[in-house]
Amino acid sequence: MHALKLPDAGWRRTPWTAWIPLLVLLALLGAVGTIQPSFISPENLGLLAGESSVILLLATAQTLVIMLGGIDVSVAALTALASVLMALALPSSGWGGLLGVLGLTTLLGAFQGFVHVRARIPSVVVTLAGLGMWSGLALVIAGTTVPVVEGYGTVAWLEGRSFGVHHSFAFAMAALALVAIAQHRMPFGRRIRAIGLNPAAARLSGIRIQRVKVVAFGLTGLFAGLAAMTMVARTASGSPTIADSLLLPSIAAVLIGGTAITGGTGGVWRTLVGVLTVTVLRVGIAATGLSAAYEPIAYGVLVVVAAALVVDRTARSSVK
Repeated sequence: MHALKLPDAGWRRTPWTAWIPLLVLLALLGAVGTIQPSFISPENLGLLAGESSVILLLATAQTLVIMLGGIDVSVAALTALASVLMALALPSSGWGGLLGVLGLTTLLGAFQGFVHVRARIPSVVVTLAGLGMWSGLALVIAGTTVPVVEGYGTVAWLEGRSFGVHHSFAFAMAALALVAIAQHRMPFGRRIRAIGLNPAAARLSGIRIQRVKVVAFGLTGLFAGLAAMTMVARTASGSPTIADSLLLPSIAAVLIGGTAITGGTGGVWRTLVGVLTVTVLRVGIAATGLSAAYEPIAYGVLVVVAAALVVDRTARSSVK
């Protein structure tokens, strides 16, 4: 069977567009730094990196799903559910409970992927249902914030620093680096890109599309659990609403970084730039004294501009 030959992505034909997300990030840093000079101090930039860790974890796995041409809108709800389960499990089970919750979120993510591919339901519909289920389940289990009374030491290391770097940011970067290796050095990453670019050609080349998609959604579940672990370390608690504000930023970061919503084009290193841009936007708006109401407006403008620059207009527009 012949190997699949991938067509050139649009950004390769116009490489200048690959620099736009980075230029936007630098421009934002410069603008906020001009208004509030202390914003770009080394200490504050370190705090920004730590602040970005949760969104970085969520956006890393979301990148793979979007490169497939799909989307997962349940990640924030699954993060909230995982935080509640971790807060309840840590006092009695420690590391065992933590790993058990991570295994559960991975299975729940993979289950959503399985329903998506076997029932042939668009991923946005399946994960929208998941958003409702995981949010509701978190509320059923714990109607309010659950403090971590004992066992906090299991996750407390994430709140520490080494050489001025937040452990949570280093942890998120290590996870991103592993995904980047899989994306660029292993068949899994090439298969994701092939499916996103042309599912029919990928199928003819022998790629098991359903298996790849289930694994990708399983990773979003795992990374939702890792994000919950970071949030539990930050707040010493779990809550059904702990991640309510993270869904839009995590998706926006992927698109602002330059991953095409039509699939096939992008990568997790681009997402890192998008995450930093979103974090500067979130914190910078508060630092300059602007109303928080401008935050979603800014996300919307940046997402539309980013999508317009990288979208492959020859691709089918249907959500997969």
